[in-house]
Amino acid sequence: MPPELETLDAVATAQCVRSGQLSVLEVVEAAIKRLHARNPALNAVIDSWEDEALECARGGVSMGLLAGVPFLLKDTVDYPGRRFAKGSRLRKEVMGSSLDPWVAAMQAQGAIFLGKTNTPEFGLMDVTEPMAFGPTLNPWRADVASGGSSGGSAAAVAARITPIAHGSDGGGSIRYPAACCGVFGFKPTLGRTTTPQPEFDPRLRSVVASHALTVSVRDSALALAIAESACRGTVGQVVQPWAGKPRQLKVALITQPLHGGPLAGVFAAAMAHAAELLRSLGHQVVPCDWPMDAPALHAAFFDRWAWSVHREFAGVPEVQRKSFMEGMEPWTQGLAREGAALAPERVEAMVQTCLHAGAQMTQFHREWDILMTPISAEHPVLLGQHAPDLDYATLHARVSRNVAFTPLQNITGQPGMSVPLHWTPDGLPVGVHFAAGAHGDELLLQLAYQLEAAQPWAQRLPPTLTQGLP
Repeated sequence: MPPELETLDAVATAQCVRSGQLSVLEVVEAAIKRLHARNPALNAVIDSWEDEALECARGGVSMGLLAGVPFLLKDTVDYPGRRFAKGSRLRKEVMGSSLDPWVAAMQAQGAIFLGKTNTPEFGLMDVTEPMAFGPTLNPWRADVASGGSSGGSAAAVAARITPIAHGSDGGGSIRYPAACCGVFGFKPTLGRTTTPQPEFDPRLRSVVASHALTVSVRDSALALAIAESACRGTVGQVVQPWAGKPRQLKVALITQPLHGGPLAGVFAAAMAHAAELLRSLGHQVVPCDWPMDAPALHAAFFDRWAWSVHREFAGVPEVQRKSFMEGMEPWTQGLAREGAALAPERVEAMVQTCLHAGAQMTQFHREWDILMTPISAEHPVLLGQHAPDLDYATLHARVSRNVAFTPLQNITGQPGMSVPLHWTPDGLPVGVHFAAGAHGDELLLQLAYQLEAAQPWAQRLPPTLTQGLP
């Protein structure tokens, strides 16, 4: 296969197809060869649709913005006639029945889907090691977790199987695996790419946003523009940093985890490096404190997580509930039990804490353009340290220590991104987290373009690629 194909991002691939430099069939065949060569070592893709992809390539696709671009879908999104397991043993025989609107928007622009990527059961973990399909390994080091819950998509993009893959983010599930795997991960403002429905309480909307994991910033910006045009149509495609004189941003730097506990030492170097880079670009970076009771917010997020799981599974008919619960992973069972045990007054306190955080962060971003934090509190998380069959108390303590920054933007609905700006001395990527106020997606993408130009990352490849893997 032409080796240069794997160096193309989605934008460049589509441009080559539209101009006739490459055929759709060439592009898809090359992606399938990469899938065959690289996925067995990673277990990033759990369902391959190569026959359908080849048929689509031969039959012709839209010459739209994603003309002929090979694309992977996280197995938390519906697609007609394809397995829709959501990482669960309970759903291994369930088939999709409808075309998700986000997926339909990509398909309408010419994307060709190669299959589905691995995810933890129901997307409920910070690593991708489901008992149903086994762990997804990190392309940078096989004994390190790939992150979750979009770990399969992050690993596939890092391995250059495809330049872009779908992800979803309900507490950091795009941003954290992007950081673990050294790719770009963006979470849009809630409502930009999907229509969020009320959760268990009419005062709270769903915290989950759909978007993508990519090698380049422009691929992410393109996917956002495509999805949003189908949903709201208000941002448009962001194609560059600021026109004319670069904007000088006020950046608040917070390094204290929401839970108030310790932070892995590797983040000190990552934050110092990112702050120096921002200052060299003319931005102001100032250490700050959280504008709210951060530990209370952290606890509220985990209560909300457990309560949501309980409410979702409470709808299972009584006659099926016992076998259903027993079929779930211990982690999922534990969340459901914890949610069921929450007293009404604690649920109300959680709702109020989440609502108040939204108001507090709105006020915070009136003063600060950007919030910069570490992506998590632990690094690295080794494969198996967060395995879903560990006892619930141990696993809950480990997950809650690690998931220590990103849930804030899900609670408030604000946008955030993980940018691959730092690597440890032994070669592991360390993403840096940036967030903006609600509907500040354009500002974040403009900053991302500037950071990408100042410190390009696309040429940094995992050892599995640089050591001669096809």
